[in-house]
Amino acid sequence: MKEKEKELYSKVHVAKSIKFIVEKTSDNNIKLNENDKFSYNLTTILTRDREVVAVNLTICSNSCIIYISKNGTWIKEDIEYIEKIQKYLRSISNYGPISWMDAMDRKDTKTLSNQVIKYCSVKFDSRFGKLKKDLNDGKDDNHIKSFIKYFSKKFYNIDEASRLGISQICCFYYKMIYKNSKIPKPFLKHLKKVGSYTGSLINIINCACNEKYRTLFSHIELHKLNSVITNQPIFSWKNIIQRFIFNYKKYQNFKDMCLDNPIIKNRLMQIYGDIEKLDFENINKRIYLHAEMNIATNIINKKIKTRTFIAVSKKCCYLCELYIKFAQQEGYNIVISGSHKKIYHEWKLPDTTNIIFKSNSLTYIIKELDRIIRNEIESYTDLRMKSNSDEGSVDFNIIEDVDIDVAFDKFNILD
Repeated sequence: MKEKEKELYSKVHVAKSIKFIVEKTSDNNIKLNENDKFSYNLTTILTRDREVVAVNLTICSNSCIIYISKNGTWIKEDIEYIEKIQKYLRSISNYGPISWMDAMDRKDTKTLSNQVIKYCSVKFDSRFGKLKKDLNDGKDDNHIKSFIKYFSKKFYNIDEASRLGISQICCFYYKMIYKNSKIPKPFLKHLKKVGSYTGSLINIINCACNEKYRTLFSHIELHKLNSVITNQPIFSWKNIIQRFIFNYKKYQNFKDMCLDNPIIKNRLMQIYGDIEKLDFENINKRIYLHAEMNIATNIINKKIKTRTFIAVSKKCCYLCELYIKFAQQEGYNIVISGSHKKIYHEWKLPDTTNIIFKSNSLTYIIKELDRIIRNEIESYTDLRMKSNSDEGSVDFNIIEDVDIDVAFDKFNILD
């Protein structure tokens, strides 16, 4: 098993170096129920900075069981914040069946909103920065002028508005215009993300005040899954590539082609540290379990085969998507929405208690990585062969009917 794992991680590193994005980004258009949407809302208010957060929620007869995971360590600030969220949700659920607008006037709801926007301030500022760039770059565009006009009804200056105020404006304005096909998608995307804090708070508070869910919020059972980070030995880049290219000269040609490509060269340096290390066999690399894989491990270890949705604050990577596809083939109804189809070389395979399941998942993913690496090598080789065969070639068909005397005059050829 150890040797097989070493092969897997070695091929993950190689695949990332030569084929970072495997396919076009996927939106699966999965129909989300109320619990799924609530899980998504939680990922929004639990993402403090650049980390990825995953949430799985299970509704029982008189309680709500929530598993949360992130691709990093839960620090003291995180734990204190999560405890406050639980406290305020319990309090809000005691308001009685009222609308979210009425609930917003209450003290605990206002405090919850301020706590969320404060905790998420770094992520908020990053998202707002992208929206401000849209506003500056497109200040003469009608959709930007329209947004500024709407914004100015509440705030005189966008730079003086509070984060929560900005999020509210973006949330409500997005709901007004998101169906307008004339508005650029990047602007809508940035608008939606800035407004997502208000949107998530409204949905969470609405659920907490709903007669159907109030009892559940009074009995929240929360589990924080610890991050899994380890060092993993891998084979060299040369070792893996030569399993697909047996001829040394052809291997060297492929390597030269990769190094001639500035994008691939940069990725090789990022992954292996130095070009000279592509031949090194004694390599140890840091890998970690992605947040959604942490929750998937918990589901598989407990043999839960009913529909289980994992909400993630960011679209899952290609390898996470691949692992979930394998789990689905094994009878697990794990649902996840969207993949960005990128390969991350620090990805870690889940350590399930079922050794056969783990071994088969290894084989499944290695087979797919073999396909990716082989196809990419062949495409590069074909490109090089085509380039060599076309070098100096001329399509003489285009000059068959040309008057030679006229052509000479045009080129002004001298003896």
